[in-house]
Order: sequence, then C-alpha cells, then structure tokens
Amino acid sequence: MRDPGILAVDSVARRINRESFLLLGGTAALLMQVAHPLVAAGVDQHSDFRRAPLPRLIRTVDSTLAIVFGDRARADRALRRIDRVHAHIRGKAQDGRAYVARDPRLMLWVQTTLVLTSLRWYEMVMGPFSDRERESYWEEGKFFAGELGVPHDLFPSTLADLIRYEKLMLRTEVVPDATAIGVARDVIRPFGWLPNLAYWPNDAITAGLLPDSLRSAFGLRFGPAERRCLRAVTVAVRAARPALPRWITVVPQARRYEEAFAPR
Repeated sequence: MRDPGILAVDSVARRINRESFLLLGGTAALLMQVAHPLVAAGVDQHSDFRRAPLPRLIRTVDSTLAIVFGDRARADRALRRIDRVHAHIRGKAQDGRAYVARDPRLMLWVQTTLVLTSLRWYEMVMGPFSDRERESYWEEGKFFAGELGVPHDLFPSTLADLIRYEKLMLRTEVVPDATAIGVARDVIRPFGWLPNLAYWPNDAITAGLLPDSLRSAFGLRFGPAERRCLRAVTVAVRAARPALPRWITVVPQARRYEEAFAPR
C-alpha cells in the first residue's frame, strides 16, 4: 500500500504548497517572523542566512515540502531535523529577555505567519477558498505545529480566532526592535551587490502581504506604483499558470507525490 504521508491526499496544505508561485510570498512570511524581537534575536545570533542565504533558503523549503509531500518516514525525519536545529538555540534579546527556539509561543507565531501569508497570497492569485477549506488549512497548520511541540490549548480554535491573535500580537509583542530591523534588512537584500531596482518587484509583493505597521517599520513602500506591480504580478501568474508546463508551476516534491497517487 502506498504511504500518503501525514496528511490526507487531498489536503488543503498540499493544494497550496504545490504551487511554485507561493515562493513569491516567502519574504513576507520571513519578515513577519523576524518582526518578533525574540525570533529576530535567535536568527541574528544563530542563523547562517547572511553568509549563505540561498543554501539556507533551499534547506528551509526542502524541509517544509518534505513534511507536506513526503511519506510518513520522510515527513517525520524532516520534523525531527527541524526540532534538532532548534534544540540548542537560546540566548538573550536586545532588551535582555531570554529566549529559546522551542518556546511554544514563538513556534505558534512562526506557524501563524506561514499559514496566513500562504493563504492570503494563494487566494489573491487563485481566488478564495470556501470557509470549510480555510478552516481545514488551519487545522492542518495546527497539526504541523503540534508535531513540533506546540500544545493544543495554545492554538486559536478557528481561523477567525487566528486572525484576531495575529492582530493582538502585532499590537503587543510583534513590534520590531533594532535587531529585528537589521535582520529584516538582510532578508530583503540578501545579495548586497544587486542594485535596489532588481529587488523592487519582490519588495512590492512583500509590502502588499505585510500589515501596515510592519511595512512602516521595515521601510517598505506600498504606494501606487507598488500596488500596480502587485496587481500586474497577480494577474500575470493567474493567466500564465494554466498555459505553463507543470515543471514550472508545480514544485518537484508535489509532482512526484501527485504522480505516485494519480488514478491508475
């Protein structure tokens, strides 16, 4: 019997994460994560993303897609690998607060950014899900975070509760300090030798997916030109996707999974 992995074959997470265009929303999710001063401190003090941004990105994407599209053993290995990486990450933030990467509250915030950014960007391009599908996506997100140690009673119950939690966090805890702003600057400009103009389309997409408070904190503009760019990219991706070959529009992990579970 074929092993479908840790999710249902037709899960919403697989429908979303199969799409290559989803990677265009990655910068916004990362910025929302490091906007939390304790997350930013951990990244600043322990991550190698400044030295090797591309390999770091590839490892992160590979681990995520292994969890979503791998068989049970591969998904479990990816989850344990993420847990091992975080096991020894601890320190103090700029304001003296201690942090540990395994703190369930920090893991919940990271999972929140991934779920909501992915959902918003996917729906901008592909159109809205039903309420049931959106709730299913959050249930799947809770499952992933639970596998990494977030206790059930910490999760917002529904997607509406999750959005309220996000708004509360942005008012109270997710207020970028100097470390967060410095880390964000390096996330936005991973290759300093590239001119700013080369980053502008990604800046526009990122700004469109961020809340106003974080756009301002990170110095990202979202004026008329950026809004037009985001709209043009959204329309172009939506229009081109059906005509492009699957090796462009669907990530390799999803193509292999779908070939294995295609009707025979």
